[in-house]
Amino acid sequence: MKESQTAVMEEFIENVKVLISILGYKALVPAPQATDDTIYLYCKGSGGSAKGFVSSEGFTVLKDSVISDHIVPSLETRGKTYFNLRNKLETDGTIVDRTFIKNYEFSAPSAASAVVLGHTSNGNIDWKTKDGTKLKDL
Repeated sequence: MKESQTAVMEEFIENVKVLISILGYKALVPAPQATDDTIYLYCKGSGGSAKGFVSSEGFTVLKDSVISDHIVPSLETRGKTYFNLRNKLETDGTIVDRTFIKNYEFSAPSAASAVVLGHTSNGNIDWKTKDGTKLKDL
């Protein structure tokens, strides 16, 4: 392939990444990975048990985390955004049989905990370290 063709192709790919990102999709952006100094947080309750960490764009829930087996009715009305997000993650295959099959970055800790617990949630309180320290206290 000629150098000029390679340059045009790379520019096209970058443009596609920008457009997809603007539309709100994270298809071409890998989920953040933990580092050696990552502080892991846990969210448990309502049959859900998840592990995650604060990441650059919000909060990342790790693969093998389990969501609750039920959703409270008020999530569909008062937390409609979280309700729709949970359904989207189950539909697109990010969550299969109540389990995350890959890391997923949420826009905020509260979005992550609401999806995991099946009810509206304050992520700064519900995400805790192993010793029980709340996210808001870190």
